[in-house]
Amino acid sequence: MKQIKTNIRSFFLISVLYLISCNEPATTSEKSDKDTAQVVATRDTTLMPAYDSALDPFIVSGANAKLLQDTLGIKIFEWWIKPGEPLPLHTHPDHAMYVLQGGKAMVYSKDFPGAENGISMDFKAGEGWVGGPVSDSARNIGNTTIKILEVDVYRPRNK
Repeated sequence: MKQIKTNIRSFFLISVLYLISCNEPATTSEKSDKDTAQVVATRDTTLMPAYDSALDPFIVSGANAKLLQDTLGIKIFEWWIKPGEPLPLHTHPDHAMYVLQGGKAMVYSKDFPGAENGISMDFKAGEGWVGGPVSDSARNIGNTTIKILEVDVYRPRNK
C-alpha cells in the first residue's frame, strides 16, 4: 500500500511539472560561438476547446467528488461513478488522471473523433494519462464503481 501511495505521488508530481513546463519557452544553456538567435516553439492552443468554469469537472461531479487540494491554480480531487450512473457534461482544463479503481464506461465527446456517439472505454487500475482541455461526459456501463484521481491545472491560454 505504501508503494502504491508513493507511485501515485510520483505520477502526479511528474504530471504537474510536465503541465507547468509546457508553457515555458524552449531555451538552451549551451554556449556557442555560432548564431545565438533562438527559435521558440509555442504550442498553438487556438484549436483547443475553451475551458468553461461552469462545467468544471469537480463541480459537475457533485456528491461523487472529494476535494483533496486546491491551491496555486492546481486542483486535486477524487471522483467516482457507480454502475449505471452518468457523469454529466464537463470541461477539463489541462489535466492528469490516475485510475484508482477500474471499470467500463461509455465516453462521449465532440472533441475526440469517433466519440460523438460514444466509445466504450476500459479503465484499468494503475493507468494514468495527461491531457489538454477537453469536454466530455460518460456513463458507467460496467458492474464496478470507477474511481479516478484527477489533477487539474488552471492557466491562461493563448487566444
